[in-house]
Amino acid sequence: MNGQVIVDASLAAKWLVNEVHSEKALALALSWARVGVQPVAPYLMPVEVANALYQRVVRAQMSLDAAIRLLEALVESGIQLREPSGLHRRSIELAAQLHQDAAYDSHYLALAEQLDCDLWTADERFYRAARPVHGRMKWLGDFEG
Repeated sequence: MNGQVIVDASLAAKWLVNEVHSEKALALALSWARVGVQPVAPYLMPVEVANALYQRVVRAQMSLDAAIRLLEALVESGIQLREPSGLHRRSIELAAQLHQDAAYDSHYLALAEQLDCDLWTADERFYRAARPVHGRMKWLGDFEG
């Protein structure tokens, strides 16, 4: 590991809301903190997490104030947000290569390629699509923290 790891919105959301694999997500973050690994994400990650939190507000599973507090905690958590040149172009290429319906998830993969580091996701469907082609994909469900 090169001192950085890409985290996607599905993993980051598990840090904020108690769901399946949330305990693993928190243990993974603690393991990175212990060894000085820096979580990194594209700038769209907080946007995706904000939407996931808002959907919980709409479904009356969370108050608006709670959603805002959780999002602020994520933004202040020290995750480095990056948008290097060529990221969007490469995400479209990857989405096409992986036969995805949207290019959002491929932004994380493109950033992992550019930074030459692992990408951790809690999205098993995207993991299954990308793992055969991109060996640095990691699925939270496999973490044995």
